[in-house]
Amino acid sequence: MKISAAVLAAALAAVPALASAWAPQINRETLAAAEIPAPPAPHKAIPKDGQNYSGAEELLIKEFAVTAVTLDVPEAEVMRQDGYYNNAFCFEHALRLSLTAILENYKNPTSPLARELAAMGALASPNKSQLRLARQRVHQALNKSGSLLAIVRPYKLNQPMNGEMVEKNWIFFLRLDGKSYWAVVDRSGETAPYVYGMN
Repeated sequence: MKISAAVLAAALAAVPALASAWAPQINRETLAAAEIPAPPAPHKAIPKDGQNYSGAEELLIKEFAVTAVTLDVPEAEVMRQDGYYNNAFCFEHALRLSLTAILENYKNPTSPLARELAAMGALASPNKSQLRLARQRVHQALNKSGSLLAIVRPYKLNQPMNGEMVEKNWIFFLRLDGKSYWAVVDRSGETAPYVYGMN
């Protein structure tokens, strides 16, 4: 089959027109006009995400009904502290004791519960209903997406204000309503857990 010279010339003449329909010309103006979507906001790890130590997530959800707090409790760090230091009990029990202190201990006036009671005018001798309401408020603050619960690492961020050492204590940093707190659990179990915040 022979192609006539006229048909071939017409086909070749149409090539630039077809090529121009494939893609726009790339130059400074087309690059400046291109819209590039912004990167998505970083994903926060919460107990339901499964991105932290599963024992911490399970305890928060099942025992304390906390699902929205941002967590910083990596499994590698939990395993390191569990194996490296002298512990009378496991991480899960230390976290349980810490959360109990946060929700029940108001001896230190800078603790979350003491601050709630003081705001109600009931710090000196709260009755049962005042204690229940203050605990509900602390629990609600703990269960907000802006809150943070983190295991403290030695010589890293969020070191406790009173100088407690990770080598001797399980220490948890907590941010509630923009305020910083520390829950401290003696690894030997000889000292009762306690919680305090910045003055």
